[in-house]
Amino acid sequence: MSDINNIKTGNAAGLTTPRNVNSRDNNKQEQTSGVQATAAGTDKVSLTETATQLQSVKQTLADAPIVNSERVSELRAAVADGSYTVDATELAQNIIDFENKLL
Repeated sequence: MSDINNIKTGNAAGLTTPRNVNSRDNNKQEQTSGVQATAAGTDKVSLTETATQLQSVKQTLADAPIVNSERVSELRAAVADGSYTVDATELAQNIIDFENKLL
């Protein structure tokens, strides 16, 4: 079985050196440790001012309530007591304005 670790190739150009599985494994370990040392010493991340502002705005929006609870309560009360009315002309105009914005 030791013969398989030291195989010599025929007359092929560049293939006349003996092959050794153990040296191949050692080379992989050296390459891996070199990559780890390089990555640990040179990586740096910096954010532009615009990116920092975007993060701030994103956090502000995440903290804001999605629903105006006070307004919802008012509308529920108005619907419940029958005092909520819809102005058909205003509603139609709002629909038209919305559709025009989509174009």
